[in-house]
Amino acid sequence: MSSPAAAPPGDLVLPAPLPPIRTAPAPPPARTSTAPPPLSDDAKAPLKEEEAEEPTTPTSEESRLRAPTECPPAPRKPARTAKRKSPPSSSSSPLVFFPVQRDLAAVFRSLPPKKRIRAG
Repeated sequence: MSSPAAAPPGDLVLPAPLPPIRTAPAPPPARTSTAPPPLSDDAKAPLKEEEAEEPTTPTSEESRLRAPTECPPAPRKPARTAKRKSPPSSSSSPLVFFPVQRDLAAVFRSLPPKKRIRAG
């Protein structure tokens, strides 16, 4: 039994005949008049004059540029309010001073010999 993959490269084997492709006939072009009717020689003369004129800049009031309006100033950061320290009141905790000995070595605890920092 031979498969299409085993066929020589020049031979094309189709499994069954394919049905013909059916297409609809193209519709005839519509006859619409998009071109202007032919003009007589008298009517052609004004058109040639119009085409020969140079284009001009419009000068009517509608086409003039308006004066630029003034833009508002750039936004600014709001002014910071001055923060005031509240005066000490009797309700706040009063300052307390502790008596300190003249000899500061007596204030600090001495560390054991193993924990001491070596300066060197």
